[in-house]
Amino acid sequence: MPKPQPKYDIKDFIKACKGDRGQPSKVALEGRVRRTADRDFSLKTKEAILAFIVVGGLEDIEFVNSKPYELSTEIPPPICDAYNFRSGYAYGYISFFYSESNKKWVIKSFHRDDKCGPTAMEIALRNAGLLPESLEGSE
Repeated sequence: MPKPQPKYDIKDFIKACKGDRGQPSKVALEGRVRRTADRDFSLKTKEAILAFIVVGGLEDIEFVNSKPYELSTEIPPPICDAYNFRSGYAYGYISFFYSESNKKWVIKSFHRDDKCGPTAMEIALRNAGLLPESLEGSE
């Protein structure tokens, strides 16, 4: 059986995150994305999230799956691509899709992926008492 492939080329998504000078953003965030990005990665604004993606913050990115966005009002529902990534001392999860009706990329999820467990760096930082408060006790 062939290995599942993403619906979108992630380079197109990253390029959209970079944006064009003076043009409105081609990327939108679902409701909880800003809150979970702040809580888990100290990224407080949409601009900070997009900059993080553009500068390579999604390290060791690994495709998880593609599946229809069940809660979408679009018909047919868009396909979401999901990825795991590492960022310094933490593992993360991002999923996104392209909305044909809005002609924008939409980040559906952006948060820590605790299923992957802590990285060696996270354990060392926790033991040294150097973790941000939002990550304390998140094993």
